[in-house]
Amino acid sequence: MAGTQSMRRAWDRRAEEDALVAIEASRRDWTDDEFFADGRAMVDEAMGWIGDGVPRGRMLEIGCGVGRTAVPFAHHFAQVEGIDISPRMVDGAIARGLPANVHLQATSGADLAPFEDGSLDFVFSEHVFQHIADAAVIKRYLAEIARVLGPGGAALLQFDTRRANPGSWLQNVLPDRLLPRKRRRHMRRYRRDPAWLRQAAAQAGLHIEWERGERSHWHWFMLRSAG
Repeated sequence: MAGTQSMRRAWDRRAEEDALVAIEASRRDWTDDEFFADGRAMVDEAMGWIGDGVPRGRMLEIGCGVGRTAVPFAHHFAQVEGIDISPRMVDGAIARGLPANVHLQATSGADLAPFEDGSLDFVFSEHVFQHIADAAVIKRYLAEIARVLGPGGAALLQFDTRRANPGSWLQNVLPDRLLPRKRRRHMRRYRRDPAWLRQAAAQAGLHIEWERGERSHWHWFMLRSAG
């Protein structure tokens, strides 16, 4: 797919320039220790949210980057799978060293083809879907998540659902050369209407268990298979 190939090139380039800032642009002076401590804090918060209601077998992180959250999830799940559209990001994670129960790989950026039906207990994604411009790709991912979740499984996904404003509209129509780097295509945040996300989840066969942070850039959805 031409769109995902363009996205792969963009994230490979950012991985080579500064992977940590590309993944979490709230700071421009990350050290490895600070960056991964931030990931551990996110995982601790996520585990508090899901509680005891999710099996602790095999999980998947969509958009694993250099392992900021995939690695700490290894303390909570028997097996952690991670996928990323950027081979350079995955290479960076492997170079830093991974626990024995963590396996990361680069994939298409459009589906969960490496995983069998009903083979996962938990799917997690943060700072990923907000960078996908094509709504059809998000719908496909939701359908794929419904396919791979096993009995009792759940997905915790983050989206940006802030209301559109003149600034967000402008960044979507201006050419990249006129925009700051983090506002350029594939790096910018694409805002999704919560009602659209709810409908897309239902069409995919997913039930919304709860939501947090509606109409913010940290809108979390806890989803389960409706089947």
